[in-house]
Amino acid sequence: MTHFGQVFSDTIEEMTEQITGPPAGLAGNAMARGRRLRHRRRLTAAGGALLACAALVLPWVVLSPAADSPQPGSTAGVAATGRPADTGLVGGWVIVGNGSRVLDRATGKLVEMAGSVLPAPAGGRVLIEESGGGLRITDAHGSPPVAVDPTDLGGAYQWSHTGEWLVGRASQKEPFRIGFAVIDARTGAVSKHWIDRSAHDCSRCSFSWTRDGREIVMAVADRSGGEGAEKVRRLQLFDAATGAPTRSLAITAMPSGPYSWSPDGRYVIADVDVLAGRWQIVELATGQARPFPHDAVWATDDRLLATDDGKLLTLNPDGAVLSTVQINPPGERDVITVGPPA
Repeated sequence: MTHFGQVFSDTIEEMTEQITGPPAGLAGNAMARGRRLRHRRRLTAAGGALLACAALVLPWVVLSPAADSPQPGSTAGVAATGRPADTGLVGGWVIVGNGSRVLDRATGKLVEMAGSVLPAPAGGRVLIEESGGGLRITDAHGSPPVAVDPTDLGGAYQWSHTGEWLVGRASQKEPFRIGFAVIDARTGAVSKHWIDRSAHDCSRCSFSWTRDGREIVMAVADRSGGEGAEKVRRLQLFDAATGAPTRSLAITAMPSGPYSWSPDGRYVIADVDVLAGRWQIVELATGQARPFPHDAVWATDDRLLATDDGKLLTLNPDGAVLSTVQINPPGERDVITVGPPA
């Protein structure tokens, strides 16, 4: 159902070679998760629950764009036809994003937005990366945007489960430092927290959330596979508010978003090797893991949602597909975001 992130970005080695200085922008703090700003790639990740799949066009959803799409730089959304909230997804979940279209929960319709958009799974907010590298947070109505200072931000943005916060990578050239940044979506304020890499070594250094939004998750690198692998030795968690290390989990795989964690706290869906995309379901109490066919989000305690080559899947914790809905023809890929009921 996503690469809900998924979608991790640069290795420390790549970043060391490529960082040429902080991005242009206002002076101040900053925080987030998505793709590298300096390359101005399309925002992805798993903010919440992102689906790298075909543009979602269910039989009961018409997503034809409006003729008068907003011009670049516009904050206004243009309503598309259809009622994408009425999808009948398990647990009452809804489609909150489809490429550049974002759900307006008030009307139940998708609206077209300019720029690279990353809608929150809840709360109605949208992170927009502008062509010049700027960041702003608005909503499907085009409400006055909140500016975010992109200085030292490295992308890989991801929304918290409530849509109140974003996390992303932070990096600094001199002195060279890597960490994470947390953005307050209401104000745009950014807090940066630098990591002691001698204690918590990371490779791609991407960050995720726990389901309750209290902690930030990072994969400690297992470098035994060399440069051809991106393995995980364990998960290190940090306090989302203070940046202080809180606990380690003996899980050798990286979750892609807050909804990778089951609502009852028993399981997590995580990636064993980011470069290969090998997913597992891990029992937190024992650390026991078994293969899982897809990156998926937990909609309920016993049902998950995922996408596969243009199809929307409902699965059980054993990985069995319980229902399939054809989305778009195979190969027509786009980032689909799903979220819980309002």
